[in-house]
Amino acid sequence: MISTILSSFRISDIFYLLIAFVITYVIQYYFKYFTRPNPLPGPLPLPFFGNAHQSIGLGFNDWLLSMHEKYGDMYEIYLGERTIVLCRADLIEIMNVPSAKTKYPYRFKTTEGFIEYGLNRSGLAFNSELKTWKCNRQFFTKAMMTPSFNYQAIEWTNELWEKMESYWNNLGEDKELDLTKWMRRFTTDIIFRITTGVKNDCLTSYYNTFILENNDPLNEKENDESENLIHSLNKYLSGVSYYFIFNRFMRHYVPYVRGKGKDLLKNRDYLFDRLYNIIKERRIEIENTPLDQPLRHDMLTTCMVANTSRDINAVKHADADLLRPMTDKEIFGNILDSMLGGADTVSKLFYIYFIFFYALHVQKFISFFFF
Repeated sequence: MISTILSSFRISDIFYLLIAFVITYVIQYYFKYFTRPNPLPGPLPLPFFGNAHQSIGLGFNDWLLSMHEKYGDMYEIYLGERTIVLCRADLIEIMNVPSAKTKYPYRFKTTEGFIEYGLNRSGLAFNSELKTWKCNRQFFTKAMMTPSFNYQAIEWTNELWEKMESYWNNLGEDKELDLTKWMRRFTTDIIFRITTGVKNDCLTSYYNTFILENNDPLNEKENDESENLIHSLNKYLSGVSYYFIFNRFMRHYVPYVRGKGKDLLKNRDYLFDRLYNIIKERRIEIENTPLDQPLRHDMLTTCMVANTSRDINAVKHADADLLRPMTDKEIFGNILDSMLGGADTVSKLFYIYFIFFYALHVQKFISFFFF
C-alpha cells in the first residue's frame, strides 16, 4: 500500500508538498506571533530567520541601539525565540538584586547555539545550571582569595608594566602610541600568566612590529603564537553574539552566515585545544613535582591542587560535591572565563583611567560623547 503511494509520486508532487509545508509553517508562525500574550513593539520577524537578518552588516550593539531609537525603552525581537530588550535602568533594577530568592537567577539562557559554541555547563558567565555553577564559583573564589596568589599577581603585574614602559621609552617620545592596542595586549599577557602561570609575550610581539630590523627569526614563530592567542580570544568573544543572534537554520544553511559559523568553530577548536594542552601539561608537571617542593602561585595550579594533599587552604564546611578535586572541564571553564572577562573588560578600564587622570582631556571626552 505504502509502496504503491510512493511509486505514484512524481517530482512535481514533491515540489507541491514542499510548497504546502512552507505555506502551512508560515501561517502557523504568524498566527502564533499575532496572538502572542503581552505583545510589545518591535520589528516584524520572518519565518526561519526571525529578526537576525536585520543585524547583518551592522554591529550587534549598533543594531540594538537603532531598534531602541525606533521602538522605545522596551521592545521585542526574535532571535530563535522571543527576546524582550529593556533599555532603561529602572526596568532592570529588580533583575540585578543579589539574592538567592530572585526570580531572575540566570544571566543567559542556555540555547542550542551556546551549546554548539561550547558555552554550556562550564565556567560561571554562561553557566545556567545551578549545581555546576555553585561548584565552579566555590573553586574560583578559593583560587582568587589565596594570599600567595594575590601577592604573585601583583608582582607579575608590576613586572609586566615596567616591561611595557621600557618598550615605550625605547620607541622614543616622538612615537605615537595607540593605547587601545597596547592595553589589550597588556591585559591579555597578565591575565594569561595569572591564570595559567605561562608567559604569552603579546607585548613583546607587538613591540617587535615597530623594530622589524631587530627581529630574531628564531622568535618569529613564538611571536606569531602570542598574536594568535589575542586574535583568537577576540574572535571567540565576538562569536558569542553570533551564536546568540542566528538560529540553527541560518548558521547551517544560509551561505554567508554558514561560512562565518565554520570560521568561528575553527577558531573555537584552536583556542580550546590550546587551553586543554596547557592544563594537561601543567597536571603532568604537578604530578612529577616532589611533595616537599613548592608550586607556583597561579590560578591553574591552585584549581588543580584544590581539595588534594597539596592544597594549602583550610577546608571549611561545604557540600560533599565541593570537597572533591576539580575536573579538567571545570578548570577549563574557569580559565576561559577569566581570560575572556579579564582581557576584554579590564583593558577598557585602563582607557577610562587614562582619560580622567589627565584633566586636560576630560572636556574633550565629554564633548565627544555628549555634544
